[in-house]
Amino acid sequence: MEGDLPLITSDEYRLLETYCQKRRKPQTRLRQSACDEKFSDVAEKLTQIVDNGLLDEELLQPVDRRLNADEGIEADSGDKDVDQDVIEKLVDLLKKSGDNLNEKILSNHELKGYLQRTFSYDVFKKLTKTFITSVVQGGSKREEIALAFEVTSRLKALDLQPMNRAMGYGAQYLQEYFAPWVKQHGGWEKAFEDDDDEEVH
Repeated sequence: MEGDLPLITSDEYRLLETYCQKRRKPQTRLRQSACDEKFSDVAEKLTQIVDNGLLDEELLQPVDRRLNADEGIEADSGDKDVDQDVIEKLVDLLKKSGDNLNEKILSNHELKGYLQRTFSYDVFKKLTKTFITSVVQGGSKREEIALAFEVTSRLKALDLQPMNRAMGYGAQYLQEYFAPWVKQHGGWEKAFEDDDDEEVH
């Protein structure tokens, strides 16, 4: 797949790798030098944003179907309700399961089968959009970006697909939805170098 080469060498992909490395448990981390030094500070900021209460268990509510319809992320096939129900279940698991996410999905035959059969960029995009809108409505771009990184990190950890697939989809999603904002703010490092509210600009 020669079309994937620019994606895996992109800043978004390399930053995702650095973020995922930081999200691993300390005892399972590879050598720190495996993290891309260029993005270490940005990955740390993204980690802090997510860990600063965005995914606190008591604040999370199950996915609201109205969010999905309002965001225009209904499935395109004739199985809209089935697909959307599965997306909602997956998002709820992604929000709450943490370390045991893999076991929960593998033990649920409906979710496992759905992911094995249909995991594509479109499914990744629906999962990510639903996840973000169910956690932060009207949140800052930084929060939305941090949550996109977190979804990618959690999906990468699943044993169902090659981890490169989730990483590639994550990089593609970041380029599609956030690259203009990042570029407008001077690149990844500058966009996350201070704590000013970026929505004011």
